[in-house]
Amino acid sequence: MEIDANRLAAEIAADADVVHSLKANGDVSSIIRNVGARFEGSETAIANLQRHVEKTEWRVVQVVKTEDGQIAIDIERDQTTDLQAVRELTVAALKIEMATGAVYDGWGTIAMTNPENSN
Repeated sequence: MEIDANRLAAEIAADADVVHSLKANGDVSSIIRNVGARFEGSETAIANLQRHVEKTEWRVVQVVKTEDGQIAIDIERDQTTDLQAVRELTVAALKIEMATGAVYDGWGTIAMTNPENSN
């Protein structure tokens, strides 16, 4: 199964906005740091995602119940925030979505301005 090209394009456009915002806040994109991604879905989809990421570089941060009754899971991995790395994150997240049934809801991190504070 392939990633929907329109969805990927929309996600990458949103990613570019986030990267621009990080840069505007002094982010040094080459610094490796925790970058998180959120997924939402049913208990089954979240359980599928937890099993799926056990075999990857992703780490589960938390599982929470959202205000609308969904279950959300936050996962993270260590990486930079240059556009290529963020694109790879988005492709990976969309593949996780397709494999598990949990819906990808975006990524986030904090701006890193000092290499001494990296992971």
